[in-house]
Amino acid sequence: MISLKDQDEFETQVQGIGYSSKRDELEAVIGQTYSDNFSSTGRSMLMEIREDGWCVVEEVASEFKSGNHNPKEGQALRPDWLVWNGFFY
Repeated sequence: MISLKDQDEFETQVQGIGYSSKRDELEAVIGQTYSDNFSSTGRSMLMEIREDGWCVVEEVASEFKSGNHNPKEGQALRPDWLVWNGFFY
């Protein structure tokens, strides 16, 4: 998959100035939770967006009664395009 930085550069060329980038969209949701298929609970919180195309995330408890309510401790890295997909697709 193509990094968000490369996608944004291409979209800006096509859409023109004033285009809202995917990175901008991600920055607006730092601190919020999203559906994360790579989390043991199915949910993670976006903690930070790094310049190298990776995001720092932290697992959170499932919002469902039947889900996992014991998230793994610590933080993990996910590709920025994958996190964007979890929030907006």
